[in-house]
Amino acid sequence: MSNIVLQRSNTKMKKSALLGIVTLVLLAVGVFFYFRTMTDLKNIEFAKENTKVDSGIKVQKSLREQGKLEDSRDVRAINGGGNESVSTSQVANVTQGDTINLRDFGVMGNGRNETAGFQKALDAAVGKVLYIPKQQGSYYLTRQLLVPSNSTLVFDSNVIVQATDDLRQAHANFEALFRIENADNVNIKADNALFRMNKSAYKGEHNHIFMINGSSNVSIHNAKANDSGGDGFYIGAYKTAQKFSKDIRIIDCVADNNRRQGISIISAKDVIVQNCVFSNTKGASPESGLDIEPNRFDDVLENIVVEECMSIGNAGRGFMVAISSFDYRSKPVSVSFDNCVAKSNYVGFASVYFLDGGTGNIFFNNCIAENSRYSGFLEASCSANGIRKTYTNCKAINNNNSRGRSDKNSFSSNFYIFESERQPRTTIGNSVFKNCVSEDNRKSASIERGISVKETGKATAKNITISGFSSLGHNEEPINLMLKSKVNSANNIVVE
Repeated sequence: MSNIVLQRSNTKMKKSALLGIVTLVLLAVGVFFYFRTMTDLKNIEFAKENTKVDSGIKVQKSLREQGKLEDSRDVRAINGGGNESVSTSQVANVTQGDTINLRDFGVMGNGRNETAGFQKALDAAVGKVLYIPKQQGSYYLTRQLLVPSNSTLVFDSNVIVQATDDLRQAHANFEALFRIENADNVNIKADNALFRMNKSAYKGEHNHIFMINGSSNVSIHNAKANDSGGDGFYIGAYKTAQKFSKDIRIIDCVADNNRRQGISIISAKDVIVQNCVFSNTKGASPESGLDIEPNRFDDVLENIVVEECMSIGNAGRGFMVAISSFDYRSKPVSVSFDNCVAKSNYVGFASVYFLDGGTGNIFFNNCIAENSRYSGFLEASCSANGIRKTYTNCKAINNNNSRGRSDKNSFSSNFYIFESERQPRTTIGNSVFKNCVSEDNRKSASIERGISVKETGKATAKNITISGFSSLGHNEEPINLMLKSKVNSANNIVVE
């Protein structure tokens, strides 16, 4: 009996020992694979880091061999670090190798003419990003630059680019500073960069800072286009295969002290001009802040939106639409001015010389004209059988400040429709005024009438509706049409 018990006890001990050995073996195997896995993961991460470093070293080595790597800023740009690199805030969605530095082409901005190097950089950066760092000297100096398709230009803050004084001025072959011609997909991020000319060197009117000509999908952000021999910005299709520019955005820009215009729109489709300032234009007629003025009957003015812009201190009109070439053959016009302000110009908002047969609409919404030398809102020789103008919630304040109250030409009005002797018409009008305000709060008011319509020569006023109009500070009734013809249904003149 005791032998049987002893055998059972030995059997249990053998089983326990065997189980312990198996457990130890399994534990050892687990520990082995755990450490091996961790080692593999570390090796993978190490390999990744080495790949990144090796890639960066190869890029840097290649640039050094080409003599293109200048300082630690360029190294940080390649490796993606440092505040002075081409950051994602300036160049969105750009991978390593997609950015070219202007300095790589020997362009330093030390005041000498660097046109050739700048142009080579523009051509080399097609499909990539051209980064223009702060110049080493006073400015980058260049002749005309041609911006190709598929270009993105990113300027360092407060860069200065100046044109040479010898750009060609003749109308047949004039030059601009940046010429975007027959080009598609151009994006200029200026970051408050200044683009300028020596205005006194130019006597014509065509030497623009930015010329967008027969091009599509062009954006210019936060640029200062000043002191040109023509316009700060030009949008059109002068001698190009495409008869208009399209999909154009001018955003957060300034155009100051230009010779002809702050901005001209000649032939264009789908344009947004937003939050811009046009000021102190003087030198060549019409000296406006913004001028929409086609040259031919087959030009295009379609879906042009000007919003939240200011026009200040221009020798001519603040915002002008001059359409003396559109007739029954032309495409309909669609232009809108929204929440714009004109201050201290010759005229605030002007529509001039519209012909019979023109079609479409121009809208002025929530716009303000203040302190003009002449009227705040003006129409000169705009046919009643042409393009319609609609003013909604517009306000004219303290205008007509350089003319006497009895001036027969101005009728001393904040809103004024008349026939110009230079452009005779048989009719004037096709105008709608909704809830507009005329105000004169000066001690000695220069405004006698809120709104006036003046018939001269053979012109007859027609198709005019005035509703909800109010005025403050006038000595006469708010609306004094002073018409030779009667206000009646035949002429479709309605005052409500």
